[in-house]
Amino acid sequence: MDQQDDKNLFAEERRQRIVDTVSKESRVLVSDLSERFGVSQATLRNDLRNLEAANLLKRTHGGAVSLEVVAHEEPADAAITVNRTAKELIGAKAASFVSEGDVIFCDSGTTTLEMIRALPPLEGLTIITNDYKIALAAENRLKNPRIVLLGGTVRNGFHYSLDSSTIDGASTLSATIAFIAASAFSFDRGFSVHTMDLANFKRVLINRSEKRVALIDSSKLGCYTTATFAHLEDFDALVCDRGMSETDEKAVRETAPDLRLELVG
Repeated sequence: MDQQDDKNLFAEERRQRIVDTVSKESRVLVSDLSERFGVSQATLRNDLRNLEAANLLKRTHGGAVSLEVVAHEEPADAAITVNRTAKELIGAKAASFVSEGDVIFCDSGTTTLEMIRALPPLEGLTIITNDYKIALAAENRLKNPRIVLLGGTVRNGFHYSLDSSTIDGASTLSATIAFIAASAFSFDRGFSVHTMDLANFKRVLINRSEKRVALIDSSKLGCYTTATFAHLEDFDALVCDRGMSETDEKAVRETAPDLRLELVG
């Protein structure tokens, strides 16, 4: 059936088509669904709320995903354009956790980059990172920062270095706070990334920090990928956008009652 036929459906028929599309394509956007079905975005958001309540999909910022999908890896320059507003808001909130004199482990990633860009010009900060775009942003943004750029083999297209020497270097250092990004999160599998080396590196940053803050946008919730590196209880705080569903928010608070959950947007 072509998409022209999708514009004259009863609500239950439309919702079934949405479920079928999510099952086939793993995710949908409200804007695309509105154009396809010829109904308002408000109507589609109501559809998605009903389907989530029926445990047929999971709502995200701007759309929905299947209940658990495999996260796909995007090169850094492409990833930074995905959910850009949410990442900027998350970064701004994360920046408020930083105080003068902090020693910061800053994980590689587009959301952690937004955190660095949002920092006020504090004095006495030390930034430890393996991401050279983050190092450059810190140099340009901060007032006389001390920047420790961890060495290793540069991963083409991702702007960071990573091999055994990167992990060994991080394991000799300590920080007052660490900001950790993830490619995916699900309650069953925890926070995950696409390679074992990256998972091992993130574990080191978590273990060598006094305070640990996870940064993730809602499009990555209900997803998983190759290597789990942490669970909710491994963090002191989690910053996400308000695309997180009420169901997930409740589950986070019940699973990790001591976790500081900050939702922005």
